[in-house]
Amino acid sequence: MSETDNTATEIPAPVPESKFEPHPDVSRILGNIYISGIQPIIDHTPLKAQYNISHILSVIRFNVIPEYLVRKGYTLKNISIDDLQTQDIIQYFNETNKFIDECLFPNELEYDPKLVNFKKKPQKNGILIHCQAGQSRSVTIVCAYLMYRYGLNLKQAMYAISRRRNDAEPNSGFMEQLKLYESMGSPQIIDYTNDQNYKLWKLNNLSQSENYQISKDMYKEDNDEDLQLKKLNQDERSNVTTVRCKKCRHRLALSTSFIPHVPPSKDSRESHFIRKAANSNRVIDIQESQDTCSHYFMEPLKWMEPELSKQELEGKLACPNCDMKVGAYNWKGSRCSCGKWVTPAIHLQSNRVDQFPLNKIALPNIVNFKARD
Repeated sequence: MSETDNTATEIPAPVPESKFEPHPDVSRILGNIYISGIQPIIDHTPLKAQYNISHILSVIRFNVIPEYLVRKGYTLKNISIDDLQTQDIIQYFNETNKFIDECLFPNELEYDPKLVNFKKKPQKNGILIHCQAGQSRSVTIVCAYLMYRYGLNLKQAMYAISRRRNDAEPNSGFMEQLKLYESMGSPQIIDYTNDQNYKLWKLNNLSQSENYQISKDMYKEDNDEDLQLKKLNQDERSNVTTVRCKKCRHRLALSTSFIPHVPPSKDSRESHFIRKAANSNRVIDIQESQDTCSHYFMEPLKWMEPELSKQELEGKLACPNCDMKVGAYNWKGSRCSCGKWVTPAIHLQSNRVDQFPLNKIALPNIVNFKARD
């Protein structure tokens, strides 16, 4: 049965229970953690009697949660997602980690896994994590849990699973998210609203689809920037600048919302702008990149929402106060004057805005005063 079968799963009516042999599709990974595909559920395998499994985490689309599982008294949770490379599975890690913890360590939920050695602690109950084929979705969830609770790195967690389940193979998008989770330090709780790496991954993931729709929680508001600023120490705060519209001095962003990029080396192909003749590969001009960057690549800010929510491939960004063009966006990417290609690209143009130190008061534009006289 293919893991990429994303249709909702129907479970047949219960069959009379007889004495079952251990199911060939149920794999014990570590302690009381088990992985399987959908087949043990279809076969009405007596998971409690055979494996001491009390909790079932289904990472699959069900039309209806199988009724017999409810009657048998299992504690159930369903994460209804598809096995797609663009599927955001990391957004569920907080709740799946908690659900597994509630099964294995119900009396020790408050303990920090980085301070307590859970490898030596007994697990109370058994849990089955399953998807369609037990290869991608369920493996990803278990891998994230092993990284979080036992402090394993991604390579170690995947080995712990694949040595017991040979066909364990999360899709490339899920592997990318597991690498992201590892780079975060495999935390107990992911701050989805403020974690910049997660938000950047979501933006990049969005650029690969044809539906350029940013969720409401992706937009950073002024108070989000201010809260982020409060978390910085004095030295870090001294490097923060305020970005304002060159015409009306309206605050557009803090530099903490910049997405940094590294200019390419001068001897690289990326640092050269090559212009070719129309309908030909003939090179008619080559220019070197500039030493200074003309683009401030940004996270999506709340004032950009009216434009970004149009779901267009590209467009212009105007100051919300005076309507002067201050930047642009392109979901497929844009090139900075330094030569670096950034995807997706939401940027302010350096010649349309001014930067001020955080503690400096930005005076209104003198030109505006003269216009009033």
